[in-house]
Amino acid sequence: MKSLSHTSLHKIRQHFSNFCQHRKNTILFFVVIFCYFCSINTVDASDIPVIKNGGSEQDLQRAVTQSRRTAIVNAVERASPAVVNISAIRSMAQLTPFEEWFWGDLPQVQRRFLREVGSGVIISKEGHILTNHHVIEQAEKITVAIADGRQFKAEILGYDFLSDLALLKVNTKEDLPKIEWGNSDDLLIGEWALAIGNPFGLSIGTAHPTVTIGIVSATQRSMTVDNRFYEALIQTDASVNPGNSGGALVNVFGQLIGINTVIRSTSGGSQGVGFAIPTNKAKRVIRKIIEHGTVVPPYLGIETQSVTEEMAEKLLGKDVAQNAIYSRGVLVAELEKDSPIAKAGIKRGDIIKSMAGLKIKDENEFKAVGRLLPLNQDIPFEFIRRGNQKNTFIRLQKLEWNYIPDGWGLTLTQPNRNYLKKSNRRGILISHVEKDSGLADNLKKGDIIYQINDITIHSLEIFKIVDQRIRGRYRIRLYFERAGKEKSISITFNRNNRYR
Repeated sequence: MKSLSHTSLHKIRQHFSNFCQHRKNTILFFVVIFCYFCSINTVDASDIPVIKNGGSEQDLQRAVTQSRRTAIVNAVERASPAVVNISAIRSMAQLTPFEEWFWGDLPQVQRRFLREVGSGVIISKEGHILTNHHVIEQAEKITVAIADGRQFKAEILGYDFLSDLALLKVNTKEDLPKIEWGNSDDLLIGEWALAIGNPFGLSIGTAHPTVTIGIVSATQRSMTVDNRFYEALIQTDASVNPGNSGGALVNVFGQLIGINTVIRSTSGGSQGVGFAIPTNKAKRVIRKIIEHGTVVPPYLGIETQSVTEEMAEKLLGKDVAQNAIYSRGVLVAELEKDSPIAKAGIKRGDIIKSMAGLKIKDENEFKAVGRLLPLNQDIPFEFIRRGNQKNTFIRLQKLEWNYIPDGWGLTLTQPNRNYLKKSNRRGILISHVEKDSGLADNLKKGDIIYQINDITIHSLEIFKIVDQRIRGRYRIRLYFERAGKEKSISITFNRNNRYR
């Protein structure tokens, strides 16, 4: 009896041990399956190891650890070393209304210094960095910190105010980590998008950037912000905040698809509506900057209007105008006889639909796309004449930069890169002053105009915009540089809009 009881007890223990082992394996199996389904969007099933009977706790830990290494994590590891923190010290001319009234024209401008923080992206191993222009605008000192903790002083190679892009360069003998370019023309609405940057300056001192995740919410968003027209932006719900400007928007492969630039918010912070400049547009701007130091637009010799439904009906007839193909584009309103567009056969009344393969929605997009078209290349144009679609190629030349604003008595030009190297300020060059100009006593040939009131003058394009807006004001303040010294004068104008 005793011997029988001992045998039974041994069998019971053996069955219980097998049950526990089976239960352990079952638990391990379901844990792994759970981890798989939690990461099914970002992990291939073949990446998860199979836990066999008798699998250990180490096997479970290894499986869970491997499931954490998602495509998102891999994308961050690829892209984040190429995203930098930017600290820019800039100065602004400062005069109180009392000082302006009491002192009049101050020979030396008093300035206040501000510190801006933002982000940038390393695009070459030699140290070229792409960022937003508004991050480094009028900066006198720029410091760049990369993810490994190293810091460099950066110089501005060039920028484009209207595109809000700037190209920096740091000097280093060692190769820097560079980001891989993506194709911003090949985006899917709903695909993953990661914003990497330096929001609120949080990464200063740590170097490591902040990462937020969302999706591509939309493409082809256009808007005007702070005198800049942004066209064809990428919209994302990845959290983008002040300080993210100039940072990277990357896809799930860690490739750069946009430069984070604008947020739409009622609070000043992220509300899930951020916008990035597409990389394919950024490449066109970079090519212009490398070649000229800024964007030199081609000479088009054309005035256009956005095509409205009413306009299309008058030009093409109601039935034809209802076709969606005529609902967008720009109407050729005026055309200079010897312009390259006229020589290519485009006439007044034609509707331009695309340039260089880029669709044109309205007049703003025509200007934004047109100014970035390459020079001395045959550019395809698609247009419509009397309901018939036509195509032509146009070779564009550089726009001559001399400009004579009405009432100023000045001839202005865009200085070349060599001239700008001699100047502390970037602006527009006075190439001639008329003897009978009311400004002849204060302004001279060779002066650089860089600011009017509180608006920075980066180019003739900006000057033209500002000149139209200040018409009708009694007094303005103009800031200029002469022989390395900054000066300012107060300018008034009479009823005939002649400045004095």
